[in-house]
Amino acid sequence: MITGGILFLALVFALIWNVIKGKSIVALLPFFFLPIVMIGWTAIKSFSYDNGKINIEKTANEVAKNPADTTLRVKLEKSIAAFDTTRAANDPVALNNISSAYYALGKYNEASIYNQKALSINPGLPQAINLKAGIEKQVAVKNSFEHSIRQLNNSVAAADSSKAALTPEATQKIVGILKTVKQPVYTDEKSSLVIAKALALVNKNEQSMQVVNKVLEANPQSQESLQLKKNIETGKFKTVAVDSAQTKSLDSKKFNFIIKKAPPVKQ
Repeated sequence: MITGGILFLALVFALIWNVIKGKSIVALLPFFFLPIVMIGWTAIKSFSYDNGKINIEKTANEVAKNPADTTLRVKLEKSIAAFDTTRAANDPVALNNISSAYYALGKYNEASIYNQKALSINPGLPQAINLKAGIEKQVAVKNSFEHSIRQLNNSVAAADSSKAALTPEATQKIVGILKTVKQPVYTDEKSSLVIAKALALVNKNEQSMQVVNKVLEANPQSQESLQLKKNIETGKFKTVAVDSAQTKSLDSKKFNFIIKKAPPVKQ
């Protein structure tokens, strides 16, 4: 913009000089277009940047309220990709908006990186301080969930290797984990199927099938999900013989997973 302004003033000076000298100014007129574009481009870029910053914040809030909306998530990802992150390097509000967007998408590592950048510039930014607490909370939930999945996976593997139905001790362990598992906002196909298998093992076929169907909504071609659904329908799981009070306590537990669709395979 500065260069465009200097060029514009130089052309004005040349225009006045030609008028004073009685020379034609026609040849100079086309050159005025260049500084106008140079000055205007900066304003356009500035408007685009500010608009992008606001758009990311708005869409992130919408995704946070409707995390299952795939269209909104895709819109937010595109907004982040199109945003001028280089210019945002010294803008704590913009950096925190990007952090908030990644947070809404369940990408907590990226969210933490941009949140830290925002706080390094302005340690007292209220929205960044609040977001930091939210990120830490969700990371703790995610870590707890992954720990529960590892425990369930071991129990499922042990049940698969046994020819007998689950022992009361094994049932108690699986039910205990399922009752206390902390669900993150988003989960993946593999973890969801571990929970579905565990539910089927303790005779909670309806809840198990709900989880399997959610996986199939996200990935209709999942062979593991299709096989698990078939196994549940045909009663191939070696479940507990009697639905005890312990397993009945799972009835009120909701497994409302939001499973992200698998990215398309590049040919």
